[in-house]
Amino acid sequence: MKLVKLTLIFCSSVLLAPLAAAQTQGSLGATSTGQIDLDLEVTDSVEINRLANIDFGSYGGTSTGDLGASEAYCVYVNGGDDYAITPTSTNGAATDDSDKFHLLGDNGADQIMYTIKFVGAATGASSASVTTYNTASATFQGSTSRTCNNADNAQLHIDIVESELREASTDTYQDTLILLVNPV
Repeated sequence: MKLVKLTLIFCSSVLLAPLAAAQTQGSLGATSTGQIDLDLEVTDSVEINRLANIDFGSYGGTSTGDLGASEAYCVYVNGGDDYAITPTSTNGAATDDSDKFHLLGDNGADQIMYTIKFVGAATGASSASVTTYNTASATFQGSTSRTCNNADNAQLHIDIVESELREASTDTYQDTLILLVNPV
């Protein structure tokens, strides 16, 4: 009878051994120490904020030269990791040049092409190169603060050449630029 009980105790210990691999149980004594493993997966988090609309005003009469405007903003990436921006717009790519963006007139018959450049803490290619429609920008470094410590760490430049403005019919032109931030 004793032999049978010993066999059962031995089998129970062997069955429990694989479960003890993930943690270490304490033993009976004046003090006892146990250990457990902790796991956490952190996934990408990005946020673009501090954006404002751009109003080019009016162009005509004695106006000359190209138009340009800049907008500073904040890009947060957890850990201050890198990001790229893929720009598109509600108007789609320009009809005459699918690499460019365009403002569309209210009458829908005319468009004014424009280009964009992103500037930031560059970690890859040139920090102020023209970015084409629906193509990822150069790689930039994000901020570790969701508000960039109440400052800006990036900038967008929009340029319209004079020839586009001179060819445009009298109208009001608009577009909505969409900036998709992707962690790299």
